[in-house]
Amino acid sequence: MKKLMLMSLFAFTGIAQAAPNVWNEVYSQGFSEYSIRDANGNTLLIACNDEAGGDYDHSAWLQMKNKRIQNTDSKYPLTFLLDGKTKVAPTASTKWRNGANAWYDFSHGIAKAKKIEVFVNNKKVTTFIPTSQSIKSTAKDIGLCRPMF
Repeated sequence: MKKLMLMSLFAFTGIAQAAPNVWNEVYSQGFSEYSIRDANGNTLLIACNDEAGGDYDHSAWLQMKNKRIQNTDSKYPLTFLLDGKTKVAPTASTKWRNGANAWYDFSHGIAKAKKIEVFVNNKKVTTFIPTSQSIKSTAKDIGLCRPMF
């Protein structure tokens, strides 16, 4: 967990000045971390365990100012509406059937979404409109992040 947090802090610091609505990717300590931020500085981060080992899982969270919002396996404050039609909410763990199914829907949907509406406790907090080039060059790889089930 410490490795994930350190890697996440590194990546978040690196993308703090990134252009809004452009997917970015960094790789560190066995994780590919994808991020996109809005004009207000809210950032969606997705960490994929590529080679970090079986003790670590994938994760997705929203960083808002000084607040991090992330789902657990039983509570889902963070949900996404993709392209105005598909609602997804990734769980904290992909090592069980429902978590794996939720992660699959999330990762495959967000990898090609042209509009990502983000809700916290059913209240819309931001919308990302990724550039088509960043979807093609970066976000598409999020779909390769398979559940660990």
